[in-house]
Amino acid sequence: MIVAENVCKSFGKLQVLKDVSLTVKKGEVVVIIGPSGSGKSTFLRCLNYLETIDSGYITVDGHPVGKKKLPDGRLVNDSKKNIYRLRSQIGMVFQRFNLFPHLTALENVIEGPVTVYKIPREEAKERGTELLSKVGLADKADSYPSQLSGGQQQRVAIARALAMQPKAMLFDEPTSALDPELVGEVLAVIKDLAREGMTMVVVTHEMGFAREVADRVVFMDEGRILEEDSPQVIFSNPKHPRTREFLSKIL
Repeated sequence: MIVAENVCKSFGKLQVLKDVSLTVKKGEVVVIIGPSGSGKSTFLRCLNYLETIDSGYITVDGHPVGKKKLPDGRLVNDSKKNIYRLRSQIGMVFQRFNLFPHLTALENVIEGPVTVYKIPREEAKERGTELLSKVGLADKADSYPSQLSGGQQQRVAIARALAMQPKAMLFDEPTSALDPELVGEVLAVIKDLAREGMTMVVVTHEMGFAREVADRVVFMDEGRILEEDSPQVIFSNPKHPRTREFLSKIL
């Protein structure tokens, strides 16, 4: 579903990603862990072209991200329209919820399908109501973000991403901005998506969640993937000394 090959990304003189390669199969849940500043969030943003890459390539469901292939095989920059279309197929949930403050929970959820896919508003409302129910917020459809807790806002953000019927979901530390007692309600929604077979890449510091939900755990440090394996191996018998050092400080 997602293939990244030798991805490099710099901001000025700072190289943030150094030959990062990762393959995510359809229905797989890959959790990326590592210290702050290791390139995890930047890599996630590259996967749906919120950040452009300097070299390497990324494909989602066989389509090059941000590029199109010419008949002679050359890759050139794609049109903004095609980039937006591809991005709509990759749901993204951020640390900060990024909800529209002037829209209700339901209006936030249906904004994308109505605007991008031109779905009739009543049809979108019906689907949006189902999604709010799915994330446990059926009774908050008419509430504004300022009337919701952080955990509720993040669940609305998940419903909003799902409303676009994405082929894959990306989560960038979805619980890091939440009070500790609200973390569980968001992770429970992500766990449900995992059980339903949604392809997901999750950047998180929640090691218990990673151990429980991930099919594969990826450890990043200083812009590189140093190790990837099953949760059982990563958390019980990591091979790379840097992985062992990192986990020894947080487990």
